[in-house]
Amino acid sequence: MAAPDFFAFLAACLSVLAWAVALIALAPSALLFVQTAGSFLPPRAGPRVDAAGRVAILIPAHNEGPHIAATLRDARAALRDGDRLVVVADNCTDDTAAVAAAHGAEVAVRRDPDRRGKGYALQFGIDHLRADPPDVVLFLDADCRFAPDAVARLAAAAQAAGRPAQALYVMEAPDGAAPRLAVAAFAWLMINRVRMSGLYNLADVTRFTGSGMAAPWAVVSGLDVATGAITEDLLLTFKLTEAGAPPLLEPGAVVTSAFPEADEASVTQRARWEHGSLALLSRIALPALARGLAAGDFRRVMLALDLTIPPLIMLALLACASLLTTALLLPAAGVGPFLAALAAAGLVAASVVAGWAAHGRAVLPPSRLGALVPFILEKFRIYGGGGRASSKTWTRTKRQGDEE
Repeated sequence: MAAPDFFAFLAACLSVLAWAVALIALAPSALLFVQTAGSFLPPRAGPRVDAAGRVAILIPAHNEGPHIAATLRDARAALRDGDRLVVVADNCTDDTAAVAAAHGAEVAVRRDPDRRGKGYALQFGIDHLRADPPDVVLFLDADCRFAPDAVARLAAAAQAAGRPAQALYVMEAPDGAAPRLAVAAFAWLMINRVRMSGLYNLADVTRFTGSGMAAPWAVVSGLDVATGAITEDLLLTFKLTEAGAPPLLEPGAVVTSAFPEADEASVTQRARWEHGSLALLSRIALPALARGLAAGDFRRVMLALDLTIPPLIMLALLACASLLTTALLLPAAGVGPFLAALAAAGLVAASVVAGWAAHGRAVLPPSRLGALVPFILEKFRIYGGGGRASSKTWTRTKRQGDEE
């Protein structure tokens, strides 16, 4: 190959590389911006009933004795005559079952140490309800608190639509917690409040986000949720959507949990969420996207595309890396890829600023913006060997007050 031909070939290869790097950042950045913009649309109005029929609150719990009492008190206050409160004491070695019984819950004890995970506990609870099924099942984690009307609103939304319903699930930084947890709380709001409300307003679908889920018995009773998957909530979302029952969002039903304060527990928890979501990209989201496109189903397409958006800090770092790479390749690739990378960075920045201005200032005030640095550094632990290892199997997150 003559020298001019070689250099022309090299320039073409570098141009392709620059465009690939730019578009890999631009596509999810544009999706994030679309969802953020959608969150400012008028809320989608769905069918309503004044009150749901019989409701069963189902709480899977593994060694939650020190924490479950507050959740049970909230649940008992929300129940009406004929409703049920069921706690699945799942492979517990503490007093979870006794605490639950003392607070008036039905207790279903599950012992199967070879099959561990939230999915197995949920399936055990669903099977426990079969002898006397409710109209609506509401799934809550054992460390959650919820607004007084959250159960009624969530159950009524699910029954009226004949579809599962997801509450607005918010993770909060405990009082006196490290500033980095304020950043984590804002990042959580960007997903569960900004992105999910935008997705629902635009496409009439959301995804389950960890706790505060309700479903009509007719929908949930036929499901097989007995898996040890780390991200069982995402798997369940896609199962239900493929079955014609895509989840809806009920933002008026607010459910909250607190981040663990210990560094190691925080890293482990977020590693499970983030690695699990990324693992589902090729295994679940891309095939679902292909099926949605083939069927012309906008909801399935948008739900699959949602999973291609990386965690917020990762996306911001991806946009910055794309901008730097395309700047270095400017002489060979031209200005086009650089402008695309610049657009990606701008879209991420605009989305974050809009989300923060609308919803984030209370959890991440300007005085705590400096905590972005330790939060970003913690990402290296999440995506390092320890974070990857912790995401392979289900483990309970340690919380304040747990015994060593």
